[in-house]
Amino acid sequence: MADYLVGLDNGGTKTKCAVFDLEGNEIGTGSGELPLETPREGWTERDAEAVWRVNVQAVREALERAGIDPGAVIGVGLTGYGNGACFTDGRGEAVYPCIVSTDSRASGYLEQWEKDGTMQAVYERTWQKIWDAQPAALIPWFRDHNPEVLEKASYVLDIKDYIRCRLTGSICGEITAASSGCLMNIRTLQYDREIFRLLGIEKYYGINPPCVGSTDISGYITKEAAELTGLPEGIPVSGGYFDIDAGALASGVTDEETLCLIAGTWSINEYITKDLESGYGKFSNTAGYLPGWYVVEDSSPTSAGNLEWFLQSFLKNEKKQYGDRLYEICNGKVESVAPEDSDLIFVPYVYASATNPRAKGMFLGLSAYHGTEHLLRAVYEGVAFSTAFHVERLIRGRGVNYRTARFSGGASRSSVWTQMVCDILQIPVEVPKASELSAMGAAMSAGIACGAFRDPQEAVSKMVRIDRRYEPCREKAEIYRRKLENYKRAVGLLDRYYAT
Repeated sequence: MADYLVGLDNGGTKTKCAVFDLEGNEIGTGSGELPLETPREGWTERDAEAVWRVNVQAVREALERAGIDPGAVIGVGLTGYGNGACFTDGRGEAVYPCIVSTDSRASGYLEQWEKDGTMQAVYERTWQKIWDAQPAALIPWFRDHNPEVLEKASYVLDIKDYIRCRLTGSICGEITAASSGCLMNIRTLQYDREIFRLLGIEKYYGINPPCVGSTDISGYITKEAAELTGLPEGIPVSGGYFDIDAGALASGVTDEETLCLIAGTWSINEYITKDLESGYGKFSNTAGYLPGWYVVEDSSPTSAGNLEWFLQSFLKNEKKQYGDRLYEICNGKVESVAPEDSDLIFVPYVYASATNPRAKGMFLGLSAYHGTEHLLRAVYEGVAFSTAFHVERLIRGRGVNYRTARFSGGASRSSVWTQMVCDILQIPVEVPKASELSAMGAAMSAGIACGAFRDPQEAVSKMVRIDRRYEPCREKAEIYRRKLENYKRAVGLLDRYYAT
């Protein structure tokens, strides 16, 4: 009987589960979508029990579609959006809704910490600047605005660690995700009491649970979870990965000359290196999925989630009518407008900004001439330009010749969008075969934990395949260079407007 691995990915937009064989073939998938709750401007959260129910649904659906004997599953791996916060009591039961990584309720703290030197002092220990939805910002916010939650909470977990607790009863963190929360010393990979002191939250030192390694066994499927999900009772669950690590591993990025670009809810742009990269205000360093390596990342929630917002806000009836076919319809509308024929600019700051934390999204240059096709092209381009903006900032001055970029996330499913990114960056872009890439990375961690693979490199050699490769159109290079400069000017306008 063949062996199978399950990867479970709690993304910012959807929860996805996928079943893989040990050769990387995606056997069956399941998903569930739980709309974001926005009780106040800047808040993005979900009911914790509803999140768990969506996970159960996704797992059951993936196993059913795979058509396999569930007893053939040998391990489960977890991944999900980094940061946000799931405050739980000592038994792992949520005491507040799950806060998603697009939340910006704590944005005001960032400006103050920048002014008083706190941000720089924390950076010297973390090698990343604090952003809105990290525990480093959310814990101070709750201290000041809703201390009752912290009084009830024994732990703050990330989303995959909350699901781990529901699957196994084990309460623990995982090192790649924990290193991204700006409470851990990047050199020691231990939670740093001095950081808690600098942020005025030393009282809550210890609220983060102990961490396991990404490819360690973190627990085993309980009888209750087995009955709900259909997974075999007692099989191991690995530590898993922060989703940026899972996506890069499943993209096969194991050298310093390949960029990894993930365009989902977040625009995640990264490379791996054996050395920490200093870049205050530019990018962040986190523990990598290859032992002894780091992931250097520049990102913001300015990616394909903006298209979901547009469809839900302005094409709700069409979404109900056409379902997933609407995405192909959108691709056709975007293709109907040549890039040189529209100067409409969209800055994809609907959820949060990549620059000034106060800045909001906008369409610039709108006129009565523009139709849905122009608006959609502007959304596609705005997301792609945000990717290019991050990539420029990330690699500037490195002196590395990047041969290719591996591209994944929701936008990669659109050939129109992928070619657009390729033409803007002017380097070849490759799309890995698996449709649920982060789930695959999580499954790979499970494969290592249960002994199916020796290490990440073997997992890559056995499971990763490239599905499509795009070559840049040289004739569009100047068109997109000009449009990218216009986009940057629009971003500058927003930054100046919100600076007052």
